[in-house]
Amino acid sequence: MLTLCLLALAASDAPPPGTVVDRVVAVVDKEVITYGELLCEARVAFVLRADARAASETFSAELLRSFLEYLVDQVVIAAQARRVGGLDVKSDEVEREVDRFQGRFSSSDAYRAFMRRFDISDTVLRDILRRDLKNERYIDERRRAWRATADDAQASADPEQRAALARWVKELRGGVELRLWSLDGELELQ
Repeated sequence: MLTLCLLALAASDAPPPGTVVDRVVAVVDKEVITYGELLCEARVAFVLRADARAASETFSAELLRSFLEYLVDQVVIAAQARRVGGLDVKSDEVEREVDRFQGRFSSSDAYRAFMRRFDISDTVLRDILRRDLKNERYIDERRRAWRATADDAQASADPEQRAALARWVKELRGGVELRLWSLDGELELQ
């Protein structure tokens, strides 16, 4: 009898059959990006690049679509960096980024409330920040290879460097199987 009660209780907490709890918005080679991950990544990026209030707003479909392009680029670059190897990010570097992220909020309570509201775990935040740091390091290495004589500030501001980076990312994207969510909700081969 206790078993039946527990099963009934568990079943009542489960979403009804046919309820969508998340959906795939992209597949990069074999790496799946869900809508929930897209929202999480967008919120983290907005906190770091805009402000925490903007990260708490509802995102338009157009904004999410353009952010998905950015996220796919990040995943493609991360995969290439893993293939090349040798890029390590130390825990203290990640912790500095976590501190910088937390510092974007008015208080530690506001930070914790944001993380709870959008169900972003400390582990997920650290994973995103670690990947971004590795990608930045890898891109910096590529930039130096493209133009060994220019300093990093000049290289990142140089239109030729930005164009070379865009061509390189496009080339990387061309080397993977890529499926992106379309406006009609289907995944399309890119």
